[in-house]
Amino acid sequence: MSGFEGIFGHVPGYLLVFPLFWGSVVFFALVMARHLRIFAAVRAAGPSPFADVPRRVGGLVRYTLLQTKMFKDPRAGIMHFTIFWGFVLLTIGTANVVTGGAIQAVIQVPAGGVLWTAVSAMQNTVAVLVLLAVGYAFVRRLVTRPRRLAFTRGALIILVLIGGVVASELLAQAFEAARYGSIAGAFVADALAVPLANLAPDVLYAVFTVLWWAHIAIVAIFLGYLPFSKHLHIATAFFNVYFRKLAPRGELPAMDLEAEDATFGLRTLQDLGWKDLLDGFTCTECGRCTAACPANMTGKPLNPREMIMGLRHMAVDAESGLDLIPNSPILRAQAGLDDATPSPTLLATAIVDEAIPFDAVWDCVTCGACVEACPVLIEHVDKIVGFRRNLVLEDSRFPSELTGAFRNMETAGNPWGQPRATRTDWTKGLNFEVPTVAELAAAGRLAEVEVLYWVGCAAAFDERNRKVARAFARCLNAAGVSFAILGQEESCTGDPARRMGNEYVYQILATGNIETLNRYGMAERTIVTACPHCFNSIANEYGQLGGTFQIVHHSVYLQGLLASGRLRTADADADGNPARSVTFHDSCYMARYNNVVAAPRDVLGSMAGIELREMERNGKGSFCCGAGGGRMWMEETRGTRINAERTRQALATGAEVVATNCPFCMTMMKDGLAEAESNAGGVVSAADIAELLADSLAPAIPAGRQLPVLQ
Repeated sequence: MSGFEGIFGHVPGYLLVFPLFWGSVVFFALVMARHLRIFAAVRAAGPSPFADVPRRVGGLVRYTLLQTKMFKDPRAGIMHFTIFWGFVLLTIGTANVVTGGAIQAVIQVPAGGVLWTAVSAMQNTVAVLVLLAVGYAFVRRLVTRPRRLAFTRGALIILVLIGGVVASELLAQAFEAARYGSIAGAFVADALAVPLANLAPDVLYAVFTVLWWAHIAIVAIFLGYLPFSKHLHIATAFFNVYFRKLAPRGELPAMDLEAEDATFGLRTLQDLGWKDLLDGFTCTECGRCTAACPANMTGKPLNPREMIMGLRHMAVDAESGLDLIPNSPILRAQAGLDDATPSPTLLATAIVDEAIPFDAVWDCVTCGACVEACPVLIEHVDKIVGFRRNLVLEDSRFPSELTGAFRNMETAGNPWGQPRATRTDWTKGLNFEVPTVAELAAAGRLAEVEVLYWVGCAAAFDERNRKVARAFARCLNAAGVSFAILGQEESCTGDPARRMGNEYVYQILATGNIETLNRYGMAERTIVTACPHCFNSIANEYGQLGGTFQIVHHSVYLQGLLASGRLRTADADADGNPARSVTFHDSCYMARYNNVVAAPRDVLGSMAGIELREMERNGKGSFCCGAGGGRMWMEETRGTRINAERTRQALATGAEVVATNCPFCMTMMKDGLAEAESNAGGVVSAADIAELLADSLAPAIPAGRQLPVLQ
């Protein structure tokens, strides 16, 4: 016999494979096409497939083929990697069956069939590994049950189907070997066939037939079930990763407030982009985002996974009335049918209160922990801010305490509503001059400025953070850096307004700052700031409004001064510097959003007598202080306070000092330590890295420069 008759001639009714399998493929394609009709109904454009192709392809390799994000949980990562790649490799055998043995015919040609023998051996090995991984997955779902995993029927069905596909294929091969003789390369099946060989040939043949067809039937069922399950991500994850956000993570989507057809934020499915819908259909429901969310961990209603799944459910509901195979345009016109367009009513349903509760929208601290944790690169924060924009700009529906912050930023240029005249009060008591750019420009000395120190509102108006500003100024002066400040001409960067959804106030503040910086030619100089939120806005978002500046966070700048020798710290026993244990709290907007992890640790490492004790959640996995996303100006009335949980984590290290590199973090950690019962008497204190460095400067610095920081 020749062709598939020679390979599968012993399989009864083999020809039925083609309508069964390829029919399920057609059904899968029709359901996916129906999903795409929802994608076509949205208004916002998605990313271009031709933008930065090398980075996009590199992401595919890193996040889908190597699955690097999965290995943050090593055991789950190994399990998923095994199931994924095992399933892919075992598809060779299924593909061979449904193509009439074409795969085997081609692979058998080189080296006299040795290659196909190797493929068979590989598939037997992989089958055993996949079954072990599926068994472990069942144990996790049914026995150990990690908090982040949702106990859903769909997840169990998928595991049953995967296990059924692999087990039926391996066992069918074992019975085939017992009935017809050993199979080249199939060493596992051959081993299983040894005890089976004592059964009657008719029994072996009957069981083989049942298992062989069970395998094909389960594959067909799997294809039919896939478009309706969370496991659809095996098809969509590649596209979701390829079309991932390439802009800096801290850059929120731009908004044209003057466009005639502008929609303010995200209200309905139609306001989303197709990539937002793709996020929903790609969600694996793994719960990593929810487990990482500080709001959810402290008992608040925000659940990032449920929000993304809520968007998916809304999309599925909107397409539920569509026919799998649309009628012809002629029939639709004659009969007045509209079976190709999703329900306008469902498309216009408000997302807030449907996919995500109103309170949950405002619980978000925009820390980005959910995005960092997601293995398929879903963007949660941009969507939540989009919901806030709509609630603020169209509905005026937001927590009442934000009214004052919005008004203060718009009228006074800072969230506290402090007069601009007090922006330079932090310089009082310093024994060296801190000039303003305006003063130097008037004196014709602007060319002397090496860096512009962007002070920020917190360091200008909050008394605790004023100490940080003075310490950083002392470090700059000790290094001989010629610096200046904007003084009264500096305004809030607009970060709180933008994260709270008030794009209007943000753009007023941002455009004003851009005009000021450009007027003094600061685009040609380095801007340094100790505030990660100011840094992120100027570095990543001002470009949307035409402002391109070179800005450096103070932790990176201090690292550079130390590395170049412009700053030196005291030796081990000089000046009586006491040995201290320090734990460092990573700012979300530096570590996660802008990849600044090593610099502050290098600064701490330059100081004699400091023992660094890391918290369990550090670096890009840091736990938020609770002040981001405008939460600094909102009451935390649900659950426990986020800063209290972070304080607990800091105290667990036993460190004497909690070091920070963000004024918001400083405030939240200071308050958390003050309220912590385990820190009675203020044994543990909070300090910025600039304060610690200023107190550790070597005494050899020229006289007149090493000056005390005003306490």
